[in-house]
Amino acid sequence: MKLLETLLPMLIAVGCIRRGEEMSGEKPAEEVVLTVLYDNYPESSELRTAWGFSCLAYVDGRRVLFDTGGDWETLSHNMRELGVDPKSIDIVVLSHIHGDHTGGLGGFLEADSGVTVWLLRSFPRDFKDFVRSTGAKVGEVGEDTVRIASNIFTTGEMGTGIKEQSLVVRSGKGLVIVTGCAHPGVTNIVERVKEKFGGDVYLVLGGFHLFGTSEGRIRSIAEDFKRLGIEKVAPCHCSGDVAKGIFEEVYGADYVDVHVGTVVRIR
Repeated sequence: MKLLETLLPMLIAVGCIRRGEEMSGEKPAEEVVLTVLYDNYPESSELRTAWGFSCLAYVDGRRVLFDTGGDWETLSHNMRELGVDPKSIDIVVLSHIHGDHTGGLGGFLEADSGVTVWLLRSFPRDFKDFVRSTGAKVGEVGEDTVRIASNIFTTGEMGTGIKEQSLVVRSGKGLVIVTGCAHPGVTNIVERVKEKFGGDVYLVLGGFHLFGTSEGRIRSIAEDFKRLGIEKVAPCHCSGDVAKGIFEEVYGADYVDVHVGTVVRIR
């Protein structure tokens, strides 16, 4: 098992394993913990707030840093306050190229370059070259889903304008989706995950890109979520106050209020 996980990125690169293919008989993760490290919604005076997003996904002992916020100073401060050692991170996944999601990467790689950074194939060459120059490895993601590690996947590149990928985790309670900004449309992301991975979606957390969207359109999206069987919802970052309010109204007790420092445990 360990040998296969070590060789998997190389096997994917040469086409030996289909992207998104799960290991036969693999059980869903027993413990998933999501910690929001960087967000523009405040929590306390101990944690710093700025425009951007970063989330730490703990999946059965494996730690994935999804996005790195807008700057390393804010991200590193919050990591210290929340007891997260940069050197404990195993994998970095970047949702898209925008600076409020990649701005903290350089500082992070100075602290820990012993990671693989999974980014979209469409990222600029100089960005990839910079990552490699720090000693970190680069994993490039195209349009297909990719299995990054046991029970950890990416949707693959989505969108016709701003290209973006989302993180997918298989938990014992269902699929967990973490979005960066959801530029391709948050409903489209969920529909793709259900199509590619099957099963129920337990939680969608992250930026829904609904800031400035009409109340009617937001309510329609919230009802789409219900139709798609999403059990819990946790909008933050670029979702906007109106969207947060509507999703809380529609979901009630299954709405998760997210801000910097929020911890969601799934067992």
